[in-house]
This record gives sequence, C-alpha cells and structure tokens, in this order.
Amino acid sequence: MRNLRRTYRLLSLLLHAALGVVLTLVFTRARQTTPSPLFDAIACWWRARIGRILGLRLEIRGKPVAGAALWVVNHISWIDIAALGGVAPVSFLSKSEVRGWPIIGWLAARGGTLFIRRGARGGADAAAEEITWHLIRGRRVILFPEATTTRGDLVRPFHPRLFSAAIRANVPVQPIALRYLPPAGFPRQAHHPTVPFVDDDTLPAHAWRVLGEPRIEVEIAFLAPLQSAGVERRALAESAHEAVAGFLNHIASTTRPDGGVVHEVNP
Repeated sequence: MRNLRRTYRLLSLLLHAALGVVLTLVFTRARQTTPSPLFDAIACWWRARIGRILGLRLEIRGKPVAGAALWVVNHISWIDIAALGGVAPVSFLSKSEVRGWPIIGWLAARGGTLFIRRGARGGADAAAEEITWHLIRGRRVILFPEATTTRGDLVRPFHPRLFSAAIRANVPVQPIALRYLPPAGFPRQAHHPTVPFVDDDTLPAHAWRVLGEPRIEVEIAFLAPLQSAGVERRALAESAHEAVAGFLNHIASTTRPDGGVVHEVNP
C-alpha cells in the first residue's frame, strides 16, 4: 500500500511540475524582476497543490500581516516551501545552488525566489539589498534565519544580518512557528520521524520516505508582528527567535489547543 501511494504521488508531482512549466511560460517573461499579481496567485495555488499531493493537513493559527513584511520561520524540511507557500503569495530566499537545479531552479527563479550565495564574500549583503528592494515594492519575503534545518525540537539562533532588509524598508517582521506533529502513538513532544531533512540525508531518499506517509499534520502559527523602525538588527533577530521558540516550547508542553483554521487536505 505504501509503495502504491508513493508511485501515485510521484506521478502526480511530475504532472504537476509539467503544468508549472506551462503556466510559467504563459504568465511570466524571462527578464521580469517580480511576478505579476496574477502569477503570484497561480504560484500560490501551485505550491498549495504540492501540499495536497504530499498529504499535508494544515492548521493555521493567527493571520499574516497585511502588506509587505519579512516572514521569519524555523526551518525543518524542503516541505516547508509547500506548507508556507500555499498560504499566501510570497517570495522565498534560497541558496544560489538551487537556481542551477533542472526545472526546479528555473521555476523558482521565474516565480520570484531570491537567491543568496552562502559563503561568498558580500553574498549576504547582496541578498539583503535584493530583499529590501522586494519589500519596498510591497512584497512578502520568507527568510529561514537559522540557515539550516533542524528536527523541529529546538530553534537555533537566528542570524541577524538579513533582518536589516526589514529595517531599511521600514516593514514589520512577522515570526512564524512551524511544527510537524508526530503521528498517532508518538508523544506530543516528539518531532515527526520522517519530515525533518537533516544530517547527511539525500533529497531522493528523503522524498521517497515522505511520499509514503499517509498524512502529515502541520501547525503554522503567525505570531504578533515586530516593528522594525529604530530597532537594531540583532535585537530584532533575538526578539523573533524568542517568539518562535517560546511558542513551540509552550505548544509542545500542553494538550492540543482548540481553535485555529483547519484546512483538511486529501491527496
């Protein structure tokens, strides 16, 4: 049964990727700097559809801040993109190597993804300038400030440098807490055994395991936005980290709360 589910989902993803190529060719231009509002909506739907294919069930708490904002999120897996990118139109910040990936890199670039050359001299400064420009134009940008993935049972310190983009653009920073609930039979405090993409795992092997999961429950909490005007970037990063870590520590130590908006997703 699990292998049948994997095969069905893999074929569905390949067809969905082909549809993404067609839509991108029709609704974007090679040299455009930002996606149009129409393509933003299409890309949001396209990413949400990936989540449905993967069997994601989203519980969304709180609301995204209106208008331009820097979203800062704890990072667990490549699945985060499907979970978050289907909630609202948004641009992601990704490592520059992704731009060279077949099909995925092209789709990401045309869809408004920003790229950072990690380890390169001036790479972070260039990324901060590009993020600033997108924020000034009224866009939302997602940043994973841990700069790595974790199992979700802790939140690493947030690197402060890219928070300067929100300060320059004078837009709020909205912390977002992301958590993948463990399957039935696991303690609530446990991390999901399959979703985290960590250590020396490879993308094909990890994706094959994820495709076999019957359902993956995701909690996404939009926390209170932080005003950036007049705040030093390190203090802003620390406040965002405290908000995300504090929420996850609290939610993991209590029974599951009622409320929120639950989106049932069936593959």
